[in-house]
Amino acid sequence: MKTIAIISVIAAIGLLYLANNQGFSLSANAQFEEFISTYGKNYASEPELNFRREVFSANMKNAERLNAENPLAEFGMTVFSDLTESEMIKRMGAIAPSTPSDAPVHTQESVAAAAIDWRKDLQPVQNQGSCGSCWAFSATAAFEGRYKLSQGPNGSSIKLSEQEALDCSSTSYGCNGGWYEAVWQMTTTDKFCTLSSYPYKAVKGSCSKKTCDGKANDKGYKLVAKTEDAMYDALKTGPISIAVDASTWSSYKSGVVTSCSTGMNHAVVLAGYDAANNAWIVRNSWGTGWGEQGYIRLAHGKNTCNLTYKPAYPTF
Repeated sequence: MKTIAIISVIAAIGLLYLANNQGFSLSANAQFEEFISTYGKNYASEPELNFRREVFSANMKNAERLNAENPLAEFGMTVFSDLTESEMIKRMGAIAPSTPSDAPVHTQESVAAAAIDWRKDLQPVQNQGSCGSCWAFSATAAFEGRYKLSQGPNGSSIKLSEQEALDCSSTSYGCNGGWYEAVWQMTTTDKFCTLSSYPYKAVKGSCSKKTCDGKANDKGYKLVAKTEDAMYDALKTGPISIAVDASTWSSYKSGVVTSCSTGMNHAVVLAGYDAANNAWIVRNSWGTGWGEQGYIRLAHGKNTCNLTYKPAYPTF
């Protein structure tokens, strides 16, 4: 209680100081105070508090720009609003392999029409923390969903271990990045462990898959042709891992994103197609408090956020 009181006093002093001496508007100060209260933020010192306020203010101005560019979506205050761009980049660890894959390619094309939604067949959205392990979460979620579906209407759902993928994928770089295909290649020979037997720690450790509760193998994986029609066709049979540019996602709250950066830095899961709004339903790994209960919708037909970069899925 004493720590909270001290931080509150520091916050109040900081807000008053900025309002009187640095030209900050009272509304902006009130918004930052609301942010601290909403997300239970605590800062170690007054300089840290002032720094985070500056970052928050810049992020809110950027959210205003994104709202203007995306009339069907809402950007604004989120749990990440006091983080710098470099701090957010740590949560984006997709690194494509330097050599081409010889995996078979799903090429049949089909124009999107009917809704598809695999969210009910996926495990709850996880939170990767500040570790750049998005690739492990993408690989694990796609595996979990397709493994369940491969067993038929009564297939069982198993929560598997992102930490195993993080620790044991020899061609990836732990929290410094990796790629989903490497995980599925590993699990052709080594069973995917349960999360309960191999819990997530958000840091790379030594591989312990020999002592965990291994449950399932895949037979390999398929790449998907880099068109949205081919992705829709592949989505009919289950979720797909995809790589995107998530540079503008930290302030996403809801709705359909229509304007986005076109690089590649983050691995996620294509979980469905929202026919009513002509939008892809994409599962992230930043927890359920972000976006639409952990999901984001991207406009279909525009390669939004470069989502056609390299779609793929495990096979059973």
